[in-house]
Order: sequence, then structure tokens, then C-alpha cells
Amino acid sequence: MHRLGRLIAGGIAATAFAAPAWAGEEILYQPEPEWVDVAELPPADSHPGKPMRLVESQVLLDGGTVWEFTDLALALETPEMLSQLGTVSANWLPDKGDLIVHRIELVRDGETLDVLGDGARFEVLRRERQLEQRILDGGLTATLAVPGLRVGDTVRVAYSVTRRDQALDNEMEWSSAILAEPLPVAAGRIVLSWPTGQPVRHRVLRADDAAKVVQEGGMTRLTIDMPLAEPPEMPDDAPMRFRMPPSVQVGTFDSWEAVSATMAPYFRTEGTIAPDGDIAREVEEIRAATADPLARAALAVQLVQDEIGYLMNGLDGGNYLPQSPAETWQHRYGDCKAKSLLLLAMLRELGIEAEAVLVSTTIGDAVPGLLPLPGNFNHMIVRADIGGQSYWLDGTSFGTRLQTIGAVPRFGHALPLREEGAALQPIAARPLPVPDRTVRLTVDQSAGLAVPALFDFELTVTGPNASPFRMLTQLEDGEQRDEAIQATVTSVIGEHRQIEKSIAYDDETGTATIAVEGLMTTPWKMRDGRYRLEMPYLPAASFSFENDRARAEWRDLPVTVNGPLFWRGEVEWLLPDGGEGFAVRGEPTFEREIGGNLIRSSGGLESGRVAIVQDVKSIAWEIPASELAAVKRETIRMKRRLPTIVAPAEVRRAWDYRGSDRRMLAELEKAYALLIEREKEDKAGAYTNRAAFRAGIGDWEAALADLDIALEREPAAWTYRSRAAAKRQLGDLEGALADLQAAEALDPANPDHYSQIEILGQLGRGDEAIALAEESALVANDPDWGDIQLAYAEGWAGQTQDGLDRLTDLADLASPGSEAFNALCWYAGIWNLATRDTLPVCLKAVEQSAGGVGALDSRALVLFRLGEARQALTDLDKVLTASPGEHASRYLRGIVRLELGDAAGREDIALALSAEPALEAIYRAYGLAPPN
Repeated sequence: MHRLGRLIAGGIAATAFAAPAWAGEEILYQPEPEWVDVAELPPADSHPGKPMRLVESQVLLDGGTVWEFTDLALALETPEMLSQLGTVSANWLPDKGDLIVHRIELVRDGETLDVLGDGARFEVLRRERQLEQRILDGGLTATLAVPGLRVGDTVRVAYSVTRRDQALDNEMEWSSAILAEPLPVAAGRIVLSWPTGQPVRHRVLRADDAAKVVQEGGMTRLTIDMPLAEPPEMPDDAPMRFRMPPSVQVGTFDSWEAVSATMAPYFRTEGTIAPDGDIAREVEEIRAATADPLARAALAVQLVQDEIGYLMNGLDGGNYLPQSPAETWQHRYGDCKAKSLLLLAMLRELGIEAEAVLVSTTIGDAVPGLLPLPGNFNHMIVRADIGGQSYWLDGTSFGTRLQTIGAVPRFGHALPLREEGAALQPIAARPLPVPDRTVRLTVDQSAGLAVPALFDFELTVTGPNASPFRMLTQLEDGEQRDEAIQATVTSVIGEHRQIEKSIAYDDETGTATIAVEGLMTTPWKMRDGRYRLEMPYLPAASFSFENDRARAEWRDLPVTVNGPLFWRGEVEWLLPDGGEGFAVRGEPTFEREIGGNLIRSSGGLESGRVAIVQDVKSIAWEIPASELAAVKRETIRMKRRLPTIVAPAEVRRAWDYRGSDRRMLAELEKAYALLIEREKEDKAGAYTNRAAFRAGIGDWEAALADLDIALEREPAAWTYRSRAAAKRQLGDLEGALADLQAAEALDPANPDHYSQIEILGQLGRGDEAIALAEESALVANDPDWGDIQLAYAEGWAGQTQDGLDRLTDLADLASPGSEAFNALCWYAGIWNLATRDTLPVCLKAVEQSAGGVGALDSRALVLFRLGEARQALTDLDKVLTASPGEHASRYLRGIVRLELGDAAGREDIALALSAEPALEAIYRAYGLAPPN
């Protein structure tokens, strides 16, 4: 079946809507027919910036034949246009009519050159333009590389295509979009003519005032001048009936009943299944397999979907006329008409009431507003009535089984084909009977929230959506299959590392399943001193209704509901310490109907785990605009109350796995070992991933070993930086400096000069630190940062007063929000240059830090230097409450606590050094060490 015809305006080409008669394999060369009103080209100096100088489509409907005359003129204003559009082409269907070429002209400097008169002729190609989509339309293409073209020429082509459709007898139809701004069209028309008195009807969409109808000389003529003014913009989420482009339709059908009655005889099934033939034997096998009519229908659909390949054969009237079931079975291919006729015959043979119906897969909700024409439909399916319910069965789809046969396609309306005629029927929305996508996920964080998590993932897909996964199971290329699995799972749960993976397709249920075991980064977030998890990977979490109806002209437009869909999420989270102290906030159990969707959730916290099951199921095709505000409010209300898991305040952090506690991470180490074992020899991802994990728990020696291997395999700047950090923590300052310099050589745009300056200072190479800082300042994007680095270099070189003066001057001139205030505060603290005058600078840094903890840490150090240890402790407690991973702050707090006589400071220091052992050396360089 063909879609609503469109007038092609992208270049000098035209596509026949269908085409008549039989003689058309030879191109005819004739003058324009007398009924054509040949247009004058607009003056060359008019309509600047509009290279499409003329676009004309004039159509005569008479006696069952549609004759379409096309006249196109294009100004080739650039060499690119000359190259791309110097070949003209036209397409037609020779089983339905002729291609008649009238003129090819070049207009150059006011003169008209006759290209046809000079002997140029088209070449004929049989080119199946849609063969990749398994469509064989039998069309021919005429092409001509226009000789003598020059930049600045206007090429003008005029030709006709005639059409008489075998299936329509004397009925006629024609449809086209109407060109509108901002297309660069200077002038154009659509002119439709027919003998007055013939039963031709017309309809214009979204351009009512543009059509002019006159009667003269026994003819009725409808004219539309182009281009139209740009039509009002419509939101993409409005139903298609509001978004149809300006278009015009003409035809001789007086009703949908007439269309139905005209097409119905071609889909009779009597006598199409030969007794004792192959199809009859298949029918008997189905009959013997089950007595349930619905199960029989499901088996019949499965047979047609799985055993008959798709190929649309448009030859010999095949755009509307189906091939017989016997031919379809013999060839093992067919289009929607052939598959539907075969399925229809089988269902009727099984005693199931069924009929063929025409549908549109793209404009279904708009069809009632169109002129009754067969060309409004682009697809055919079968409707079966079983047990008082309608089932919409598509032989060209995939994966239909008994559990999914009740799915209703989003086709809007259907036209049953009955010899007595039938009216359009709405296809009402009906919830999917089973989930078409189910995600089952178990996340094991029994070892802790601050370390990577083990997970088991399973994605189950049913119905047509399972078809791509079915194809994946057949791939011989394991790497390509693995990449597809990786991409699919990543789209659901984000970045992760896969240890075990599989994909399977169950032919009996039409279900595809992807299963993966692996590692993921912990998704818990620290807020207000506690780890929190807004339960991810559940369908309600991604539910949204952000539709815009703010414009006055949009306020009454309905909103399209996504669907049909039925998504289920089953998420289980295993918690550490048997779940003790954990709580679930929000509503894990609820049921709501929001914006044409039914949302159900159930579950909660029990036995050391949180388990929640959620469904989102569409139950409508659209909702009225009047409901949108309430839907948005209800969506916000629902999402605010989605379950959040809150961890107890004292929960194990990554740096807490010391001594024998490391054994708690044994399963994670096994998982990383498997990733390492399966890593390709030239890849380093598994090693860098494990190195990051080991660095996070303070196992710097093991992290360094992994990074050594990673750099041997894949040298990369960020890996050198990671190894520099590991070496520095282990006291290898020279090695750390060399790695930072290697990273800068690979990625000069992102040098870490601050760390290099600090290491040079620790090594006693202050002059080199200053030289590096001066060089860095010359190219710094932020001049303030250049001065800050130079001041720090001066401090490491022993020129502490010079650095202090530099930062003081910088702070005096700094604008609000500048890093200069915190830099001065910190600098004064580390080099013990703080005075009471430093405190206002620190306060300004704190006030402008927008919740950051760095300024508080700086002020704490200054307060400690000034002998205000208890105030310093208050700031450091705030830092570590907000950000427990600030190990430098923890180390300083240990020193402060010991100064105040609190022995717990020893634990702070031990914990900080277990995570970052390099802290001891750098704070010693600042002149700060724990008291004995």
C-alpha cells in the first residue's frame, strides 16, 4: 500500500503517486497537452534567495485515468548546486501508465536553449529504490545528465506521468503536500482539473483559503498558488491530526464504505487453500495442537510471521492487489497484503471470524479527517473477533504469541474490507496484557555502600521488541554481540563492567532475555552527612510529563501518550550489616493513574534488603489539554514521594577497610580478578578500574602494580596522573613528578602544574617550582590562578613573605567569588604567617564558598595557628560532617584534638594516613606534626 503522496521539492525529481495503463516502458516525447496552462518563469531578478524558480503540478482526472503534469525550474546558483543537481530524473510505474517528456530547457542570460531539440534523451534505469526495505515496486527511473550546464543557468524540466490503477477500475485518487514557506520557492501552483459532472470530490487540509475553484468550458478547476505562508508550528507531542502538513486530496470515492467495497473483492478467501495442500496441512496441525480459538489464532500468526519473509511486490498492480496465499506460501515471501490474505484464509479455515482491514501506521488518528481514498492507508492487518474481543493481528510483525496476542497497535483507525462496504472503525487503546519490557536487578552492597557493587541484571523483552535481540542470538561475531549487550545494559543502568553475559531467545514465548553479572560504581550519594539512594532503575523514576501548552494556540491541543507500553522493574538491594539502621523514606507502595498511564509500586525494606516492583502501563492514546496541569502536578507529587533509602550516620566508608576488614571485600576482589583474566592483552580498562578501587580503599601498592601494567598496555595521560598519585602516596616523589610530566607531554592542554609545584617544593627544588609557575602563569586561562600558583611556588622556595604579599595584593583587587580569598587564607595557615587580620579574609572565603568545605578547612588551619584550637575543631567537624572523605581535614583534626588533650585524635590521624599516607610528609613540610 502507498502512503499519502507528496510533491517532492528537494530537487529536480518527481515521484509518481501510482500510474496507469500498460504500455509505459518506453519514454514518450510529446508537447504539453492542451489542457495544461503552461506558466511563465518569474523574472530572473525577482524573489532573491529562492532558487526553486517554479514548481508546478497540474493534474487531470478523467475516465479512471489520472494525468499529472509536472513543471520544475531550478536556478543553479553555485558550483555545488551544479554538481548535485545537474542530473534530472523522473520515476514512473510502467504497469500503470506512461512517462511523457515535454521539455528540457536552459535559461541563460535571458535566452532559452532547447536541450531536447539538440537531441538529448533520457536513459531508462530499472532501479528498486527501496529494495533495502524489502520493497519491489517495479518502478522505472529516467535520468539525464543535462549537457552544457553552467553556474547561473536555470534548468527547466516538464513531463507527465499517467496512471490508471488496476485495482480501482474507474475510480481515481491523487494527493499531495502543498509547498509552504520557508521552502525557497519563487512561484508555483497545484492545478486540479476534471470534467464538470464527474463525481470528483476534493479536500484541502490546513490551507482552506488557498484553494480557488472555478467552472468553465465544461471543466472544474481547483487552483492553489504556492508557496503558502508558513503554517503555524505545532508541538511534536500533539496527535497527528493536528500536525498534518498543508495538503490537497482529490478522488472519486464518495465514502469510506465505497473504498471498502472496492477493495474487498481482492481479499476473498474462498478456495484459496487447496485441500490436502501445504497450507491445509499447516492448518490441520494447528487444529490438532489446541481447541482454544485464541491459541489457534496465535499459532497461525506465528506461522505467517516466522515462515513468510517480507517483500512488497508492486509489479502488475501489486501496490493494491495481493498475491494468492498459494503463491505466498510457495515463494515464502509477501507484503502486508499477501501475509494478511494468507492469515485471513487460515483463520477462516479454523472457524475464526476475521476480516482484512486497512490501517495507517503513521497518520492513523488523522484518517477520519481525510478524503476517503485507499491511498490514505499504508498497511494491512487482520482483525479477528474471538470471545467477544477484537484482536489486531499483523502478519508482518514479529513475536506474537498467546501471551501477547491481545496487544493493540497504535494505528488509530481501521477500514474493514467488506463487499457491502464498511465505515472507519476506531482502534481503542487497550493495556498490553503482559510487560513488553521487564528489568530484574539485584544489587549486592552487603560489603558496603562506598565501594563498587556487584549486580545481577536481567532484561526480558516480549513481542515485536524482542526481534532485534533474536537477531543478536544468531550473530557469529561474538565481539559484535558483546558490544550490543554492553550498549543495551548501559542504556538501562549506566556505566558498568560485565563479568558474565548471555542472550537467549525463547521461540515458544517470543521472549528475548539478556542476563549480565558485573560490577557498578556505587550509586549512593552523600547528603547532609548520610548516604542516600533514590531508588534507581525503576520505571516510575524516569516517568515524566513535560509537555508544553504555554502558547495560546496550543492550549486546546491534546497530548499524545507514549505507548502502547508496559514496563516493569523489579529491583532488589542487599544492604550491609543486615540492613540495621537503614530506613525507607517516601512511598514504596502506591497505585496511581497519571496522564493515561497506570503506575503501580509495591515492596519495602525487609530482612536486610529493599525490594520494590514497579509497573508503568499506558492505558490511553492521548489526554485532553485540560488535564495537563493536573497531570504535571500529580507527576511531581508522585516523583517526590518515590522511595529513598537512607543509610545510618555511621556507615562504613571506603577507607574503613583496614587490617582484617579487608576480607569483607573478597568477593569484589574475585570479580576484579575475573575481569582481569578476561581482559584482552592490548586493553587496560580492567586494570585501571581495579586500580581506582584499590586506591579508594588505601591499597596504594596494589593500585600501583595495576597502573604499571595499564601503562604498558595503553599509555594515557590520565593513567599517568593516577600512577603519579599512587607513587606520591608511597613516598616516591621523583617518580610521581616524572609521571605528571609524562601526562603533560601526552595532554599539554591539561597540565597539573599545582601538583608538580608542590612536589618540586617537597624535593627542595624551589627555584624549579617558581620557574614552572611563571611559565604556567603565561598561559593560564584564569590570571588569578596563575598568581596563586606562583605564590605557592614562592612559599615552597622559602620566599614566603613574597608569596603572602602577592596573594594580599590579589585579594585586595579581587571580585566577589574569587579564589584569591581562600588562597590567601590557606597560604597564611600553611606557612604560619596568619595574624588576626587574616581572619576577615578567611571569613569572606567561607561566605563566598557556596557550601564548599575548602574554605572552612583553610580557616580551621588559620585558627589553629592563632591558638584558637577549639574554634578550629568546630570548623573541621563541619567539614567532615559534610564531606567525610576530606582526609587532609581529618589529619589536621587529629592534630587539633591531640593539642586539646583528646586521645581520639590518634584514630583520626591513623585513619587519614591509611587512606592518604602522603599527608604526613606534606604537613611536616608545613611545620605541623602530631604532638608526642
